[in-house]
Amino acid sequence: MPRLSDSMEEGTIVAWLVEDGTLVSQGDEIVEIESDKATLAYPAEATGVLRIDVATGTAAAPGTQIAQIDVDADRTVAVSLPTVDDDEEPRVEQAPEPAEPPAAPTAPLTASSPTGVRFREPSRIERLVTKRMVQSRSEIPDFAVTVEIDMSACIALRADLKRVGGKRVPSVNDLIVKACALTLRDHPRVNSAWVDDQVAEYDHVNVGVAVATDDEQLVVPVIADADRLTLGQLAERSRELTKRARAGRITPAELSGGTFTVSNLGMLGVAHFSAIITPGQGAILAVGSTVTKFVPIDGAPVARPVLTATLCSDHRVIYGAHAAAFLDRLRTYLEHPGSLAL
Repeated sequence: MPRLSDSMEEGTIVAWLVEDGTLVSQGDEIVEIESDKATLAYPAEATGVLRIDVATGTAAAPGTQIAQIDVDADRTVAVSLPTVDDDEEPRVEQAPEPAEPPAAPTAPLTASSPTGVRFREPSRIERLVTKRMVQSRSEIPDFAVTVEIDMSACIALRADLKRVGGKRVPSVNDLIVKACALTLRDHPRVNSAWVDDQVAEYDHVNVGVAVATDDEQLVVPVIADADRLTLGQLAERSRELTKRARAGRITPAELSGGTFTVSNLGMLGVAHFSAIITPGQGAILAVGSTVTKFVPIDGAPVARPVLTATLCSDHRVIYGAHAAAFLDRLRTYLEHPGSLAL
């Protein structure tokens, strides 16, 4: 069983993509494995005949032998066909009738249980998310600080970039991620975490972006060194990672190493929310929707598109003043988005 991430404790064999005894070539995808972060196809590490040791549906710890590749086996596959006399009609074996599938168990119900209830086993990813969120809520003394940001300049910038054309026009979320990356570089205290009773200060700014996949899973692809990418490069990388995540083709490396996370529910009409900090990180930004509000400008109310952003922080590392300074700098970047190109 390969170790597909640093936090992987065991993996489950979802499916063998080739049958036992099949000749495989190095690099051929032979098995799908559900790790703690995603379901991935794993390639053969050598050329030879595959000998499967562990059945589909089995969980195993990293390092456990799940199959062998016999590189010395005869690579000639012989196919034997029955001989048939010219005057004899070939006999066709009838396939047996499929048996009725067994009834699926459901857990025992009590008098107070709702009718029509169904139970299913959570996926490994769901179990991991549950474990980490319980760990976060149990161990991290978090607090939340919220600001409102005038997005007029960001919206105008995107409209101008669309007129210019091209495939790398950043989304609003790309602008937010880029602004966060630069703000983290300006305020490294927020780009740190409490790990094993020590403060881990990260040298790289790796921003995770929460993505809901097509099968209703939650994954967080990581844009590495987001502060060093141009806005166009970041937008391109974000699109690529999101597409791969939703198609279930994201790799463990692309889900690892995050130092900060952005979770955006604004596109779903959520105005304001708090998010749970990922263990190993010090903070997460929860982004709500952009709504029209009347903002006093020169003593008169003016309609502006306003976004609500909430920074949830680990109080062991980040104090109120740090969070407030971070959000103030973030607001400056987004209200003057030309600065994102500097």
